[in-house]
Parts: sequence; structure tokens; C-alpha cells
Amino acid sequence: MPDDERRLSAEEQAVILALLVQDLPGVQELRSQVSSAVVAGRCGCGCATVDLRPGAGPPALDAPVQDGVLVSAHTRTRGDGVLLFVEHGHLSYLEVYATEDEPAPLPRPEDLVVEPVGSW
Repeated sequence: MPDDERRLSAEEQAVILALLVQDLPGVQELRSQVSSAVVAGRCGCGCATVDLRPGAGPPALDAPVQDGVLVSAHTRTRGDGVLLFVEHGHLSYLEVYATEDEPAPLPRPEDLVVEPVGSW
């Protein structure tokens, strides 16, 4: 793994799994990708947004989902939000955004209110 890449933290994994709580096509394949996913980059603003790519090891199954935003959630505490993106059937981007001027921290999974898929 290159020096600027790392495995997902336990907190990042927990947030992604909380976003994948709904029963939707491809969710099992996406859940199975979480433990081996790698952070391939970070946002420059200081927020908790990360670029994702599949990690080393046996190739994960592609999820039968369209590219783009798969799941959206907002937080109960600050009104910030999280978007989970998929590209070519794999987790590709975890966007953490703020409704205030300061960069958004990674929310706690229990603070997320996951939007129904297709409601945005």
C-alpha cells in the first residue's frame, strides 16, 4: 500500500456500515467491501471526507448498483450530512459535509438519520 493510503479506521467503517443499513440491491456486496476498503485520498478542507478504493486481497464482488450517490444521511446533532458514493460496483467516496462554515467531523453512527434510498 502506498505511503499516502491507509485502511479505513474503525470509526469510518462503522459510519459506512450504518449507511448500508437498508435492504437494497447490492448491499451485501457493498458491506463485504468495507473491511478491505482503503482510503486513497482526503479532502483538502479538513473535513472527514475520504476517497475509497478496493484494498489488496481477494477481489470483492461488484455490487449491482448504478454509479453515483447510493445513500444519504444527516446527523441529529449538527445538521451535517454524509453521502456514500459507488463507482463500478465498489465503494468510492464517503463525503462528510457541514451546514456551518467549519469542516464537518466524522459523525457517530448513532447520530445518523439515513434517508430512504431514492428520496433525494
